[in-house]
Amino acid sequence: MKYLIRSLKNFLGFCFIFAIVVVILILTSKDATFANVFSEESKLFQANSLQKILLLFAAAAAIYPAMSYVKKEVFIGGTFAEDRTKIIGAFDNAGYELSTEDGQMLTFRLKNRFSRFMRLYEDAITITKDESPLILNGYRRDIFRIASAIEFSTRKEEPSEN
Repeated sequence: MKYLIRSLKNFLGFCFIFAIVVVILILTSKDATFANVFSEESKLFQANSLQKILLLFAAAAAIYPAMSYVKKEVFIGGTFAEDRTKIIGAFDNAGYELSTEDGQMLTFRLKNRFSRFMRLYEDAITITKDESPLILNGYRRDIFRIASAIEFSTRKEEPSEN
């Protein structure tokens, strides 16, 4: 169900951006009007091209969530309880704040409201509180960045032999 909602949000987002582009094109063109933008008269788009454009948006919106949202295992040196402050610090440095916590999961959301809006409010990253490995679930780019920060900050220093 979450996948379908993400796809629908992306489709509506694509349509919104396209509508803005069309409005700008109409306002800057001599021949185009709102009534004839998708006809032979305006020369902006071919007749009946709107259906093809919407089909392209639907296909892209159907594929995008599968490529953009992932689960990743993060190996930490100790337990979650031992490294809790380091883990929350890694999220804080990435611009996330703790929004909810229950027995097994923590959910983080972006602090910046504009960034949340631009991601269509699909900005939540969840993390399990099990023993190592932790499982992060969310937006691909942020997951890999935060996972690296968590692994680096929770790495146990091995005693050097001198």
